[in-house]
Amino acid sequence: MSVVALSLTSYVLSLSGNVQDNDHQRMALTETSLLINFQELNIPFKHQNWKIIDESVCANRDRNSSDYSQCTVGAKSLFRQICTALTNKRSPYWHHQKYKTMYCDAAVNYAPLVATITYGDDTQMSAIEKECNKLILKAMVTGSKADNDRKKSACQKVK
Repeated sequence: MSVVALSLTSYVLSLSGNVQDNDHQRMALTETSLLINFQELNIPFKHQNWKIIDESVCANRDRNSSDYSQCTVGAKSLFRQICTALTNKRSPYWHHQKYKTMYCDAAVNYAPLVATITYGDDTQMSAIEKECNKLILKAMVTGSKADNDRKKSACQKVK
């Protein structure tokens, strides 16, 4: 098992060691926020009812940025690593299985946002055309009037 996997296992188990053995904790009714530094990324997320809340993953970042995309991809990798670490380590504590199920479920089902805009070397697009294309994408994603106005202004310069 890698050093990273061991560290993550120890971290998760230390968190779970603080959980008191009562019905409220067993059901994980309280929404819990976590911030884990993984591969030089700070990855925030919340979990409740032994499920990671997908919308909370990297929620502190602008959803229309490459930073958000990079964070969500990192989160998927984090969930996989924690799942693997918890699967490879046995524990007598009841919450070990709950954490393992939660992270393995996220490792399989969490869908990161993978978004990049690249231009090939052969392309003859000008900086103005590239800016227009970026603003078209942003206006489509946000649907905001301000972004749509910026797109119109930038794209008029192309014609």
